Amino acid sequence: MRAWLALVACVALTTGCVSVNPPANKWTVDSRVDIQTRLGLSYMKLGRLEPARVALGRALSLAPSDSRANHAMALLQLRISDRIAAEPYFAQAVDADNDNFSARNDFGGYLCQSGRMKEGLAQFDSALRNPYNDALYISQLGAGACYVRILDWKEAERFFALALVARPNLPLALYKMAEVTFAQADHLRTRAYLQRFFDTGASSAAGLSLAVRNELKLKATDLVQLYANRLRAKFPESSEASNIARLMVNAND
Repeated sequence: MRAWLALVACVALTTGCVSVNPPANKWTVDSRVDIQTRLGLSYMKLGRLEPARVALGRALSLAPSDSRANHAMALLQLRISDRIAAEPYFAQAVDADNDNFSARNDFGGYLCQSGRMKEGLAQFDSALRNPYNDALYISQLGAGACYVRILDWKEAERFFALALVARPNLPLALYKMAEVTFAQADHLRTRAYLQRFFDTGASSAAGLSLAVRNELKLKATDLVQLYANRLRAKFPESSEASNIARLMVNAND
């Protein structure tokens, strides 16, 4: 049926087709690697990790140094909680393609989460300096998160603020700014960032818990109760909800 349809298309378009079969060299190594990598990423999104591993393994068997395939395999290793196995794939991904800023962002996050802050920040710095990086705010968020880990609130705030210049209503950036300002006991600014966060339609147990703790600092009883009620209603099974009563009791002691 497919061959017949292809023949009909050739006749209709008067292309002079002589064969309905694709040439043997239609699929180059690069195209096959790309297809297998895309397939692996699609499987990962669906949570089908074993088929993802098989597809990405095929991609890497065709091109062991391919940056995108190595990046995808590194992410897969993280999904299966094999952090040690992920690192060489990350390293190969950034070594093979200096312009793969997405891989640098993820590698930077991996290194910072592993306690290797200097190395992680170097990856974010490289991504930020890349002239082809059209999503600088992601690199800025990553660098900011790395500084949070070492409690460098000023540098963290600087990077989150830069991310908000590009994406003023980005929920994650607004929440991270609220975290940083709270850590610096700047509770009025924390309230403002959380309000902007909630105004985007975003909601999370962590965000509502932070709002409760911040309003406790400001002694805004009505707002404490408002956010506490929202937390219990929206995330009743969360650890944040279970801790609310204790937080409020301790605040009143």
